[in-house]
Amino acid sequence: MRVLTEVGRALAVARSAREIQETVLSAARQLSGAGRAVLILNDDEERPVVRSSLGLDPALFAELRGRPLPSFDEGVTRALHGSAHVVAAPLILRDRVSGVLAVERFRQASDEDAWVLAALADQAAVALASAGGQAPPVPSPAARGAAGEGAGEAAAGELDARVEVDIQRERYRLLARAVKDPIWDWDLRTDQVERNDTFHEVFRYAPEQTAPTGAWWFSRLLPEDRDRVARGFEELLRGSGDSWSDQYRIYRGDGSVAHVFDRGSVLRDARGEAIRMVGLTVDLSEQFRIESALQDREERLRLATWAADVGTWRIDLTTLFDTRDASLNRILGLEERETTQPMDDWLSRVHPEDRDAVVAAHGRALREQHVYDIIHRIIRPDGAIRWVHDRGRLISDRGGSPLFLTGAVVDITELKQLERERADLLRREQQALAQSEEDRLRAEDANRMKDEFLATVSHELRTPLTAILGWARLIKERELGPDRVKQGMAAIERNAHAQAQIVDDILTVSRIITGKLRLNTVAVDLAAVVEAAVDTLTPTARAKDIEICVELDDAPGAMSGDPDRLQQVMWNLLSNAVKFTPKRGRVTVRVGRSDAQQVVIAVTDNGKGIAGSFLPYVFDRFRQGDSSPTRAHGGLGLGLAIVRHLVELHGGTVEAESQGEGRGATFTVTLPLNAAPSSAREEPPPAPWRVALEEGERAALSGLHVLLVDDEPDAREMVAFLLEGAGAQVTTAGSMGEAMGVLERLRPDVLVSDIGMPGESGYTLIRQVRAAGRDEIRGIPAVALTAYARIEDQRRALSAGFQKHVAKPIDPAGLVKVVAELAGRP
Repeated sequence: MRVLTEVGRALAVARSAREIQETVLSAARQLSGAGRAVLILNDDEERPVVRSSLGLDPALFAELRGRPLPSFDEGVTRALHGSAHVVAAPLILRDRVSGVLAVERFRQASDEDAWVLAALADQAAVALASAGGQAPPVPSPAARGAAGEGAGEAAAGELDARVEVDIQRERYRLLARAVKDPIWDWDLRTDQVERNDTFHEVFRYAPEQTAPTGAWWFSRLLPEDRDRVARGFEELLRGSGDSWSDQYRIYRGDGSVAHVFDRGSVLRDARGEAIRMVGLTVDLSEQFRIESALQDREERLRLATWAADVGTWRIDLTTLFDTRDASLNRILGLEERETTQPMDDWLSRVHPEDRDAVVAAHGRALREQHVYDIIHRIIRPDGAIRWVHDRGRLISDRGGSPLFLTGAVVDITELKQLERERADLLRREQQALAQSEEDRLRAEDANRMKDEFLATVSHELRTPLTAILGWARLIKERELGPDRVKQGMAAIERNAHAQAQIVDDILTVSRIITGKLRLNTVAVDLAAVVEAAVDTLTPTARAKDIEICVELDDAPGAMSGDPDRLQQVMWNLLSNAVKFTPKRGRVTVRVGRSDAQQVVIAVTDNGKGIAGSFLPYVFDRFRQGDSSPTRAHGGLGLGLAIVRHLVELHGGTVEAESQGEGRGATFTVTLPLNAAPSSAREEPPPAPWRVALEEGERAALSGLHVLLVDDEPDAREMVAFLLEGAGAQVTTAGSMGEAMGVLERLRPDVLVSDIGMPGESGYTLIRQVRAAGRDEIRGIPAVALTAYARIEDQRRALSAGFQKHVAKPIDPAGLVKVVAELAGRP
């Protein structure tokens, strides 16, 4: 701004068009950093003519000077041919374009550069008009002398000031029309401010919302900026400066805040007092937003390239200077910072054997405007050689002229090293594909087994259910004789047991898969375990006329283990042997020691045998030798899988042997005599039921009063009937409320309650019982009778206040025994 003021003063005293033209061109080069500049003016016939220039080739200037041109654009194009960037501003006076001032620039011009050149063009237009007699005349020295020597000096000063004011006003009028930013003209003596129409558009004020004073504008500054701006302005007025600029924030008419850059030129009188300012206010809000977004994007890009170890570069095709970011310099083994240097520096770092290829790729990208893409080597300062993938593209201006070649470099040294191992990697890939195919086949086989298992479960559950429902309907709907009824009840009981066993096997496998199956280890008499399992299976074997022989070679003695789980192992093996042994067959159980530390149990049958192809999978879950619809034997294929897991939990092993189909099979269990005990306890597997009550048990509950609580009528009536059959007096309740009413009226000896009931559960009932005010209610013995049969369910029931936990479906004899024990009966 100071330079513009000095130029204005120089133009005010210039007395020839040539002097004005040289001053304007010199100022244009100084303000714009231009290489070449040209001034084109209209001749008397309003035709553009090159009048003056700086930096032009003398031959070109001689060719253009004084010759009419088709247009100002043609003149600028011919005079500044080959320039990377050109900025031009018209000379306007009294609504007429009288010429053009154009300069060459090496970089893209900013809005401020354009504004400065426009202001200089406006000054040139006024000065040239004054030199041509179109501006207010300046009195000659003779005229000033005629007015008197003393008065002449004062009059001359005032006249100079008026002329300067007129010139500034003309500038303001031209700028107000040409500039898109708000401009202002401030009379500092009266505090009156004249603003152009753009002011109201930019700052969103209606004319009636504003006051034409400087004080009003200062009142709109944010309080945080107001004092600072006022101090700077006061320093300007007290000093001798001729320009002012500042950045601050201002409230718009709609209440929002704008970031502005404000600048102005000061006009002083002959005494040096500031009397007027003309300036321009630039709204930087959008620029602030864009710069913030660009800064954020650049930071994210810089972070991304750093994280990905990618370096970026840009070659200015005008200067042939190469700008490299910090990441690229790190790849080159240089200091990690952004640098700019001649392009030859980059080529010097390319491996000599690759340099010609890099130069050729650069040239092809420029000629054909093609993507630059090449893999080559570089040499670091320490002599290390790195492989890089260098890729870029050409950036051109709107006219298609190339501006930059920009791109990115990735260090692929490790990739190149890996390429040497490609053969091995391909071999491994082929192996992996083969393995993947094997995995796929195994997965398909597992899915097939799962589908077969689900179909088997459905079949095994529906088969006993058919018998149960069929006999139940026959007994209900027909008049059957006593023998038929007895036969039907036996069938119902037998198939219900089968269903319960299926559910127990599935739950056991679920605990095995989830790792929740634990042992309750104690000292175990293995011979007793074997005999108990044999006793359980003897009726089934006798029905098929199968002989079970037990051979105890040596007394195995006691071992550490879970007697219930070991009995489950023996029961599964024996039931499997009986199932696959034909009528009048033989099953042998041998127990003996293999050495001082191990005991061996072998179960041998002369039945169906095992095919050699199936033998490796006989202990897998859901595996069956025959899963077709025509199979001769039922089952889920879980029994042997349970055997293997329980034996392994005891620290032992189990093996299967068979000479083939039709030649029988032998299952051998080897157990250590000192198996490590398990820290957790698990509920025992359900033992085979004994439904019928013995003669003595039928009166075991005689004289006892039992309160039975269950929301399910059928189950409630069945259990009541069972307890009454054992001699008990039974009072039933279908909910917690009914049960509490019975306890208030009567004094039962034992409480038997279901857990899962709608509304309020058995847990709620037992808590209320234990919190009752009467001792006879609070201390009543209680049994939890529930289908929630997990170990955690048992623990929860006992911690809630029940003394016993009996899982459904119930063992009638077992339930009678539990109730008798709670009542203190022997």
